[in-house]
Amino acid sequence: LIGDQEEIVSISDLQIGDLLLVKPGERVPSDGIVVSGQTTIDQAAITGESVPVLKQLDDEVFAGTVNVKGAITIKMTKPSAETLFQKIIQLVQTAQSEKSPSQLFIERFEGTYVKIVLSVVAVMLFLPHYVLGWSWTETFYRAMILLVVASPCALVASITPASLSAISNGAKKGILFKGGVHLERLSHLSAIAFDKTGTLTKGKPEVTNVIVRSDMNEQEFLVKIASIERQSNHPLAQSIVEFVKNKQELTLVQPDSLEDVPGYGVIGSLQGDTWKIGKADFVGKEDAA
Repeated sequence: LIGDQEEIVSISDLQIGDLLLVKPGERVPSDGIVVSGQTTIDQAAITGESVPVLKQLDDEVFAGTVNVKGAITIKMTKPSAETLFQKIIQLVQTAQSEKSPSQLFIERFEGTYVKIVLSVVAVMLFLPHYVLGWSWTETFYRAMILLVVASPCALVASITPASLSAISNGAKKGILFKGGVHLERLSHLSAIAFDKTGTLTKGKPEVTNVIVRSDMNEQEFLVKIASIERQSNHPLAQSIVEFVKNKQELTLVQPDSLEDVPGYGVIGSLQGDTWKIGKADFVGKEDAA
């Protein structure tokens, strides 16, 4: 942004302090802080958080994350070469250059091994014909068999391509290895501890239990709540709607009005009543107790 004018430029041309407009559905181009607007950002690729995070004034955003909802203006705080996303790319590139213990072991004698195999094959191409009386066809055929079985290429290429392939494929799926040595150590592990939601699970919220006041009908309550939440795209709202529609098999109705309050919840009007759905601080702690 330059004043009130918008201009599309290359990321490499951006400088610290530039104002960047990020529209809904776009990826954040660089690390920065929010200077206007508010939205929710999908940071799963960077932090592993399965639920989009609310971003308001002065909140930090990361390059490569996805703006889910509203338009925001951010102030660039780091050059493109120093963003968190770029550091992840550099980490993968560095990991590919690090050698595992198996690779170092192979490299100690691979040169000598290649020379020995090629020398033996060269001898086998001629010696058996004169010494053992083999035909030229049989001599050549058996020499090629020896070359294939003792293939120096297979030995030399047995570690490095496999490590590079595993590191690259893992990076595509969000798994980062700091080097071939760490990848190789996986074969010696007996237990792994995971500390992030979404690593072994989808991280998708779902309704597990419904608690209502004794003076309220549960089915009527669920219908009204889900009818209002159906108009919201928040992950918690979608899980409530899915629970009511699929598991309870209740029919929803169209709310009269809806107001989304980012970071807190929604206010909806249904059949003449106003409903607040969200955090305890939003609906009132005493009412939510």
